[in-house]
Amino acid sequence: MAQRRDFGALALISAEAIGQPGQRRFRLRAVSSSGDTASLWLEKEQLAALADAISSVLASEGYQYARAPLDYRNEPQGFPLSADVDFRVGQLSMGLDQQRQRLVIVAGDSGGDDGITVTMELDFGRGYEFKREVAAVIAAGRPPCPLCGGPMDPAGHICPRSNGHHEIER
Repeated sequence: MAQRRDFGALALISAEAIGQPGQRRFRLRAVSSSGDTASLWLEKEQLAALADAISSVLASEGYQYARAPLDYRNEPQGFPLSADVDFRVGQLSMGLDQQRQRLVIVAGDSGGDDGITVTMELDFGRGYEFKREVAAVIAAGRPPCPLCGGPMDPAGHICPRSNGHHEIER
C-alpha cells in the first residue's frame, strides 16, 4: 500500500538547482507548519510546468500580489540539512481549494503501490513568490538559442534550424 503524507499548509517552500548549467538537478524543498520537511527532486520541465500552472490559476482567480511588510517574519529561517521525505518525483499535479484560496500540490514517486505521495498546500501569496523563484532558478541555466530555443552550451551550439551549418572559429 502506498504511503501518503499530508503536509497541510506550508510554512516555507523553495526551488533550487544544484550543479553546473547543463548538468543541474532541480529540487523543491518544503517545510510544513508542523515542522515536517520534504525534498522533492524534479526535472526542469516539471518545475517549469508547476510554475506555469500556478501562474495560470492565480491569473484566473484574479489574484493581485501584495508584498508583506519587511518586519513581518512568521516562518522558519531555513531548511534543515536532511528531510523527512526525500524522493524523485514521478507524478506531479496541482489543484485549487477556492474556499480557502490555497494551491494544493500532490507529488508522488514512481513506486506504484509501494510508493509515497506527498500533499501540500500553499496560500496564493506564497504561490506567487514560489513561481517567481522558479523562474529565476530556470533562467540561471544555459541561455536558449535565438533560432531553435534549445540550450546553448559554452563549448558551442550546432543549431538544427541552421541546417547543420555554423560559423567556423578562426
